Amino acid sequence: MVRLPKLRRRGLKPLQGARLIVGLGNPGPDYSQNRHNAGARSVERIRKILRLPQFERESRYRVSQGETAHGPVAVVIPRTFMNESGKSVQSLLDRYRAEPSDLVLLVDELDLEPGRIRIRASGSDAGQRGMRSIKAVIGELALQNVPRVRIGVGRPIVDGKPSHHPDDVADWLLSDPTPGERRLLHEAEMRAAEAVVHLLEHGVESAMNVYNRVPANAEGGAGDVGTI
Repeated sequence: MVRLPKLRRRGLKPLQGARLIVGLGNPGPDYSQNRHNAGARSVERIRKILRLPQFERESRYRVSQGETAHGPVAVVIPRTFMNESGKSVQSLLDRYRAEPSDLVLLVDELDLEPGRIRIRASGSDAGQRGMRSIKAVIGELALQNVPRVRIGVGRPIVDGKPSHHPDDVADWLLSDPTPGERRLLHEAEMRAAEAVVHLLEHGVESAMNVYNRVPANAEGGAGDVGTI
C-alpha cells in the first residue's frame, strides 16, 4: 500500500489589520488558576464578550479572531511560559505582519490590591517577567508605547509586611488565590475584559478615565490578601 504524505497544517489564516489582545500566563492546567494567569483568564472573558470562536492552537500561542463591532480583533494566550512571552509575541507579530502598536497586553500586578485594575497607555515593564521578555524582543521604546491592563493580585505578606523577596513572590504568583481573594480577582478579570472592549471602541484614554477608578468592592482589598 502506498502511503500518502501527510499534509502539513498551515494554521489559521491571520486576520489582517487585527488588534492583537494578549493575556499573559503560564500554559497548562497546573497553572490555570494561579495568580500569575490573571491576564490569560481575562482574555478568555474578552473572547466571550466579543463572541469570537474557540481558540485555535498555533505553535507558540492560542488565538481566536474575528470581525467585531470594533474592527478586526485577535485575542491571544501564549503557549510559552511567562518568562518566554517575548517568543510568543514575536511569532504573533510576524504571523500577522503587525507592529507593536497593534498590541494590547493584560498582565498581573503585584503592587495593586486584588480587585483593582489599572490601564496605562504606556510605561515600563515594571519588573513583570512576561513584560520583561517582551521588551527584550520588541525593544524598550516599542514596549513603552503598548497599552497594558494590569490586574491586581497583591503582594505576599510576610511577618506582617509586603514582601519583595524573589522566593516569596514566586511562590505567591504560582499559587492559587484564597477563596476571598478569588472573588475579588474574578471581578477584576471581568472588569479588565470590559475595559479592553471599551478601549477598542473609545480609545485608551477613555478606558483609563472610566476603569482606573477604585471600585467600591475593592476598597481595602489588601486586607483580603492574607499571609504565606
